[in-house]
Amino acid sequence: MSSPESDERFVALLLANQNRIFRFLVTLVPCRTDAEDLLQQTCLTLWQKREKFDAAAGEFASWACAIAHNQVRNFRRREATRNAAHAQLSEDVVESLMATRSAHGSLMDEWHRALAHCLERLTPQQRLVVDECYGGASIKAAAPNAGRTPNALYKVLRHVRGLLHDCIQKTVNEGGLA
Repeated sequence: MSSPESDERFVALLLANQNRIFRFLVTLVPCRTDAEDLLQQTCLTLWQKREKFDAAAGEFASWACAIAHNQVRNFRRREATRNAAHAQLSEDVVESLMATRSAHGSLMDEWHRALAHCLERLTPQQRLVVDECYGGASIKAAAPNAGRTPNALYKVLRHVRGLLHDCIQKTVNEGGLA
C-alpha cells in the first residue's frame, strides 16, 4: 500500500527523469509521435508498478528505461502484425542500444546538457534552421520558410551541426557543465 508521501516522492522521481526516458524512447522508435505515445504508456505503467520500485536496488532511470523498453517491445510486436512493411530497428539493434544506454547513461546525459548549452550559443538564424529541420518538417518543407533552396539549407545545416559538434566536444572535454 502506498502512502501520499511515497507517491509524492515517486512523482518527483518520475518528473525528474521524464526527459531522460523520452530521449531513450526516441532512440528506439523512428517516429517522434510514437515515442510520445510510448512515454505516456510508460508513465502509466510506472505509476501502476510504483510499489515495486526499490530505490536501494537501483537507479530510478534504469528501472524506468527497462519498463520503457518493454513498452517498445510490445509496440514493435503490434506494429509488426499491423504493418509488416514498416521499417523498424531489428531486435539486436534495440538490445545494443539498451546496453549502450545502461553502460553510458550518465555520459549521454552530459552530452545532452552540453547540446542544450551549445544550442543557446547559436545565432537566432542558426537556431531557427535547427528548429525548422529537427522540429518535424522535412528539409524540403523547411527550405521555403528559411528563404533557401533545399540544397542551400542542407549546407547551412551541415555547418550548424559542425559548430554544435565542436562545441559539445569542447564542453565535455573541459569537464562539462556544473
